[in-house]
Amino acid sequence: MGNLAAKLRTKGKPGRSASIKTHRSSKSGNDQQSENTFKLLLLGAGESGKTTILKQMRFLHGEPLSSKELEKFKSVIRSNVITAIRKLMGLLTLLGLEGELSDNEKEAFMHLTEEFSNLEVRATLNVHENIMLEHWQAIQTLWSSEVMMHVWLQRAACNVIDGHKLFLDNISRIASTDYSPTSGDILLARERTYKEKRRIHHVDGANFEFYDVGGQRGARREWIKSFNRNVDAVIFVVALSEYDQMLNENRRTNRMVESIELFKSVCNNAAFANKPVMLFLNKKDVFADKIVSSDIGAQPSFRDYTGRPGNFDDGVEYFVKKFMDCLFNPENHERFVHVTNATDPSNMLFVLNSTRWIVMRENIESSFGRGVF
Repeated sequence: MGNLAAKLRTKGKPGRSASIKTHRSSKSGNDQQSENTFKLLLLGAGESGKTTILKQMRFLHGEPLSSKELEKFKSVIRSNVITAIRKLMGLLTLLGLEGELSDNEKEAFMHLTEEFSNLEVRATLNVHENIMLEHWQAIQTLWSSEVMMHVWLQRAACNVIDGHKLFLDNISRIASTDYSPTSGDILLARERTYKEKRRIHHVDGANFEFYDVGGQRGARREWIKSFNRNVDAVIFVVALSEYDQMLNENRRTNRMVESIELFKSVCNNAAFANKPVMLFLNKKDVFADKIVSSDIGAQPSFRDYTGRPGNFDDGVEYFVKKFMDCLFNPENHERFVHVTNATDPSNMLFVLNSTRWIVMRENIESSFGRGVF
C-alpha cells in the first residue's frame, strides 16, 4: 500500500531543506510581508475533509483552542453521534433487520425511534447533545449489536461518515460529565461549512493564508468570491472512500463522479490558469478497508476499472488518472498528489514542502524564463 502512495507524494519534487522566505523575496518591510504571504484555496465536495486540513494547521502552528471552542466541539461531536446512529437505524429498517435484534436491542431500537420521531429536521446542536446525553446507553446497546455491525458494512447506502465510528465506539467516554475532546476527536468532528473561512498561520517566516469554502452544492455559489482572490495554489481535497456513495443533495449522482467534475471545472477555470494544484486523495485508510468488500469495478460509474479487485495501489492509480485526465492542458499545471487520511500530521508537511517547491520554481522561472522545469 505504501509504494504507490510514496511515489505520488513526491510528484513535483517538493524539497525540505530551504526556508520559504529565502526563495520568495529579498525585500524588506511591508513589501516583504506581502511577498511572504501564500494564499491557498481549499476546494472539494462536501465531507471530503477540507476543513480537517485547517484544523491540523491550527494544532501544529496556531494558538491552542479556547475553552469556548472546546465546548462547541463537544456539542458538535455529541450531535455527530446522533446523526450517525439515526442514519444507521434508517438503513437497518430499510434492510428489514429489526427482527434480527435481541429483546434488549429491540427495546433500545424502539426507544430511540420514538425519541427521534419528535426531532425537528433542523434541530440545534444543543438539542442533539441533550438527547445523546440522555439516551447514550440505548445507543451503545444498539451499536454493540451484531445486526448493527452488518448494517455498518453497508453504510455507503446511508452516507454515514466513516470516522464517526470512533465516536460510537467511545460513546461512554463522550457522554461522561468530564469529557474534553481530544485532538483526534476534533479532527473527525463534522460541522458543515456554509460561508468562506479565512485562516492565517505563520510558519518558517511566511504567512499561509487559507481560504475554506463549503463543498455542498448549495454552498458553491460562494466559490466565485474565492476565485477572484488571485491565490498562489489550489488545494483540492477528495475522499477516496466515497467511490461507492451518492450525494446527499442528489441520490442519483456518485460522489466521486461529482468530485472529478468539480476538479475539471476548477483546474480549467481561467482564474487558475498556470496555478499549481495540490490534489489530496483523502481517507486512504477507509478506502483500503472498504475496497475489500465493495469492488470499484462493480460501481456503475467505474465499470472501466481493470485493476485487481481489493488492491489499494491499483485503485489509487485508477482514480489519480481519472483526475489527471481532467486537465485540458496538463503542461500548464504543476501537480502535487498526496494520498493521505484525515488525521495524518504529514499533511501539513506536504503543503509546506509543496509551497517551497512552487516558490523556488517561480524564482528560477522569473530569472531564466518559463519552461526551465
